[in-house]
Amino acid sequence: MTEEHIKEQISCAYARAIAAQAGVIFREYSSIDYGLDGKFSEVSYDEENNRFSENGFGIDVQIKATTNIKSKNGKLIYDLEVKNYRDLIKTDVGTPRILIVYSMPKEKEEWVAVTTEQTILKKCAWWCSLKGNPKTNNKKKIRIEIPDNQLLTSSELLRLIEQVKVGASL
Repeated sequence: MTEEHIKEQISCAYARAIAAQAGVIFREYSSIDYGLDGKFSEVSYDEENNRFSENGFGIDVQIKATTNIKSKNGKLIYDLEVKNYRDLIKTDVGTPRILIVYSMPKEKEEWVAVTTEQTILKKCAWWCSLKGNPKTNNKKKIRIEIPDNQLLTSSELLRLIEQVKVGASL
């Protein structure tokens, strides 16, 4: 497997772990890729049917894994491919979209650590919404800034889904 595919698999494992801890489904899109990598979907209890089910509230995601994220003045600097940027700035979409940037150590041996006491995925991920950002004439990449306080945690994921439920922008 290529190093890029390994990074992708680990970043999706992070998203899946965060979702599981929050009680949210993370569904990874595997065979057909139209610009999104997966979706977080909320699950709620339906008393009438006496079961849990998806309730239709969710967030589409594009996930990028990198060993090269930089921090400057409270912002994380990331160079995103223009094709992904164009998908994420769209305003005429039914489900909100976010970019997740998963930062990994430079050394491959540090990406995942397993002992009898713990499994650690090193480092972490941040999220941002690019909805409504200006179009670009760049051909390959565009530099974006993500506020460093937008760490993707299970509690932050639940907060984002609550925003979606009330129709607020992410």
